[in-house]
Amino acid sequence: MSVGTWTSPAFAEEARAWVADRLVPLEVALTGEGVQPHARPWSSTIRFETTAGRVWFKVNGPGTRHEATLVRELDRLVPGLLPEVLAVDAARGWSLARDAGPVLREALPADELWDAWERLLPRYAEAQVALAGHRDEVLATGIAEVSPATVPGLARRLLDELAGTPEDEGGLSFGQAAALERALPVVAEQCAELRACGVPDSVQHDDLHSANVCWPGTPADARVIDWGDATWGHPLGTMLATLNSIAFHAGTYVDGRPAPTPELLRVRDAYLEPFTRYAARADLVRCVDLARRTGCVGKALAYRAALAGEPLSTHAENEFPVRDWFLGLLED
Repeated sequence: MSVGTWTSPAFAEEARAWVADRLVPLEVALTGEGVQPHARPWSSTIRFETTAGRVWFKVNGPGTRHEATLVRELDRLVPGLLPEVLAVDAARGWSLARDAGPVLREALPADELWDAWERLLPRYAEAQVALAGHRDEVLATGIAEVSPATVPGLARRLLDELAGTPEDEGGLSFGQAAALERALPVVAEQCAELRACGVPDSVQHDDLHSANVCWPGTPADARVIDWGDATWGHPLGTMLATLNSIAFHAGTYVDGRPAPTPELLRVRDAYLEPFTRYAARADLVRCVDLARRTGCVGKALAYRAALAGEPLSTHAENEFPVRDWFLGLLED
């Protein structure tokens, strides 16, 4: 079990030794013991103080181990979007990065987050535009492709898998499976429309919220962290997690969806601006809706990867998120 391993004294010492060794070429030394803010089934982090400031060690579980290689490649392709990556052990899914400041959720009060997102998201979108031309390099990191071209097939296989799994183990009821069967042709049509919209596939963070953005003080200095759920797919799929999270923390998440408040629409439109080189704004707004709907498949698969190798009890403790997200295809 990952959490038990990662919280053990033996692992803490092994991680500390690895970090210390990787800092030697930088002429940097540790100045204290590590502090472990959290350990979850899919990853854990340990922060260390050094003679050159704070650094963060991260370990990923088997389903998200590629994150270490991915962040190194993204740091090379779009420098400044992520915290500087100092070292990577791809085989073990370990990475070491410089501290990039407090997370956005802790740095600003709730009523100031709208403006921060409105200024930050265009920069993230420009990075997605730039990364669209690096498909081969990005896929070589081990990131999954969950694009409009692949989602129909992925949804088909996931439905077959969950329909054959007992309900008390995270599977589907007969009625749920039948409803999803009827939904699959609609998903295929939505994916075809997304493919036709003109926006190229790119890296899609899939968990971009205010606890995954470091905010030293300005949008230019902000850094995006926690790329374990990222996929290669339709970039506008980012808006599923991002708009849901912003609205939830603002108290405007109503009836299972973000309310279309003026603040939320400004954030959405600011994000879409860099993509107007590919399509008209009205078409992009339509594509956000489609990408949010079909994005439920990607979120389900992200949780399946994150919980890979974990016992059934861990899936149950997380309320069987693979099934829960997949059923999102049935929401109006």
